[in-house]
Amino acid sequence: MPETRTAKLERLTIPDGKGGTCTARFFIRPGSRNRPWAWFDPEQIPPFEEETGWFEMERIKGGWKVLRQVPRPGWGR
Repeated sequence: MPETRTAKLERLTIPDGKGGTCTARFFIRPGSRNRPWAWFDPEQIPPFEEETGWFEMERIKGGWKVLRQVPRPGWGR
């Protein structure tokens, strides 16, 4: 059975040069300072409008794959 987890993804936006912003990438903050951040390109994430969202993720070789958006868990901050 594949390993799955629920994680909060955050949107990284940058100025688009026209007075607005555009989404550059998404990321997961690590649980400790010694672990690297996990980065995702916009095409790897199901569309959502908020700055952050909770997603079910599956462990794959070399990282994580985003499966679907889920409601905020009771333990989530």
